[in-house]
Amino acid sequence: MYLITNRKLCSEERYLEVIKESILSGVENIIIREKDLEYQELRKLYMKIKTKINCIDFQEQISDESLKTNINQKECRNKFKVNFIINSNIEFFEKVDCQGIHLPFKLFLNLIENKYNFNENKILGLSLHKVEEVDYLEKLIRNQNIKIDYITLSHIYETKCKEGLNPKGIELLKEAKKITDIKIIALGGILPSNVKETLKYCDDFAIMSTIMRSKDIKKTISNYNEKLN
Repeated sequence: MYLITNRKLCSEERYLEVIKESILSGVENIIIREKDLEYQELRKLYMKIKTKINCIDFQEQISDESLKTNINQKECRNKFKVNFIINSNIEFFEKVDCQGIHLPFKLFLNLIENKYNFNENKILGLSLHKVEEVDYLEKLIRNQNIKIDYITLSHIYETKCKEGLNPKGIELLKEAKKITDIKIIALGGILPSNVKETLKYCDDFAIMSTIMRSKDIKKTISNYNEKLN
């Protein structure tokens, strides 16, 4: 499960708490999607996030025993690896210690055209919306030997975030799987009721509003996990 943030869906205090509670519930990949913020504002927000999670005592605060066991088996027993992936902000990506960047496909193509040198030690994810884009990407990475860690495909189901736009459905996932071996993340309207069926045709899924608006993060994430067991 990937969490995509949106600070406009809750208060700042709640925003930080949502991220903390999501991590405590096992979320390991968080895409910071605050595209309206310039570098300085985004950096301030990121520092608040890091301060919030640095205060976590995972052994004390995690109640899920299976998750706690998972953490105990990691190299660093009292830490839980979280990948913070920044959406779109290249300046932030270059200057701040984050784990990766997520780019709209058009921006990615512009960067490639301008010979941008991506750090292969960092995560690179892309937003795609059409089978044709997946096909084009495959040809591009074969020709230029670029490492893409994942792509999001959206929006799969109806969602309030994309009101008035028709969903692509799982057909988009099915067709993309025929073309690429890149990790596919389904996005848009993924709910506990459809997550199991969705994951037949992709590798993982991402959530924004369902978690960002949730009053009980642990229960919300548990509802997804129960459907996958």
